[in-house]
Amino acid sequence: MNDLIRLVGNAKAGLRFEHDLFVAEGPRVGQWTASNQGIVCPRAYRLKDGFEELSEHCASIGWPVHLRPTGGGAVPQGPGISNLALAFNAREGVTIEDVYKLLTGILKDALGSPGKRLEHGETPGSFCDGAWNLSFDGQKLVGTAQRWRPRRGKRPRVLAHAMILVSDDFQSGTDAVAEFHKELGLSPVRRNVHISLNTAFGVTELPSAALQKIALTALSGLHVEYQ
Repeated sequence: MNDLIRLVGNAKAGLRFEHDLFVAEGPRVGQWTASNQGIVCPRAYRLKDGFEELSEHCASIGWPVHLRPTGGGAVPQGPGISNLALAFNAREGVTIEDVYKLLTGILKDALGSPGKRLEHGETPGSFCDGAWNLSFDGQKLVGTAQRWRPRRGKRPRVLAHAMILVSDDFQSGTDAVAEFHKELGLSPVRRNVHISLNTAFGVTELPSAALQKIALTALSGLHVEYQ
């Protein structure tokens, strides 16, 4: 097992970091933040009318678009946003829901008393909305996703990801994604349905040491070493 915390130049480097965890062996826990802003969206968006022109425009105004292999929706990355990535070989019987429960439980435990006040569920109007968001008072604070890779003769490899809104620096990204959605004819994104840890609880940074310790301990229950 190992623990890694990185400040990367941009979201592309962050996605590469997560890929490295995904293709490694053994349980891996990584945290990253991009120093430069950008938009990350599913690779399938390339098929949408006007995507290439819109990507060029976004880059010209300081919001380069990066593609990821998974589904979901567009999200901002950059200052004010931290990412937690877990990678492991799933034991037999582990489900997608189990992984989401693990991921959100780790975050709630690491945050202590603020974590106990978070609820999971959809947040209409948020970017990359999903049933396993963590929200406070109806406003999205954490988004989650996961990816599974079947492996011949071995247990599947799982990558679980959480995007945490730490400070209000992220709000310019909300506006950028809202405009991105509008230009592609996607569902509206609203600024007021998102909130940061700082605004909600006065937490100015993630408790990285606690996250690493809790995550590695939790992974031992879902990971199988010998396959």
